Amino acid sequence: MRKIKYLALFLILVLLLTGCSQSTANMDYDNFSNDRIITYKHRKGNELNDYAAVILFEYEMDNFTKYQVSYLSCTCRAASENYQHLLYVEINNNNNSPEEATIRNIKYQFWGDSPQNPVNGITYEDIEQEFLPYLQYKSKAEIDKLHTLKDIQDAGKVERKGQMIDFVDAYTGATVSVDNTLAVLHALFDYHVNKYYK
Repeated sequence: MRKIKYLALFLILVLLLTGCSQSTANMDYDNFSNDRIITYKHRKGNELNDYAAVILFEYEMDNFTKYQVSYLSCTCRAASENYQHLLYVEINNNNNSPEEATIRNIKYQFWGDSPQNPVNGITYEDIEQEFLPYLQYKSKAEIDKLHTLKDIQDAGKVERKGQMIDFVDAYTGATVSVDNTLAVLHALFDYHVNKYYK
């Protein structure tokens, strides 16, 4: 009986040790691998830090690739209220050069920031109807020039409380949402062109 106990303990120990030798952080799966973790420059005021975004879904079509990317945008609220965004992006694979790769489609499948910005009252619906259409059809070269809200020079005016005002002025106070979306798009475009334009 004692030999059986020792044999069972030995087998359990062997299984535990072999299980520990394969870290899940270094494993590749059919639906996920380490190369789908991309680094973006997270902005909060004047702070700029490396954060991880995760490509949760990537599917190559004939002439474009579909992505779902999860990332943290707002860190200015209480930790209990911070959520990851889930951004859906389609990027063309068949442009003449990597710099011409364009966004075919873009939308949030989950919005992680405040439903309404406490500073200026901007809602998710404003983002969906104004900011995302601005990004659609932008090329990698155009996105690469946009690092912050202040870099957006070619957007039209938007309506706020019955008045038409400049896009940048309308989004002042929501810069974290805009800036970090741009930063994630930089990282996603870099990943995309390195994979599909070689």
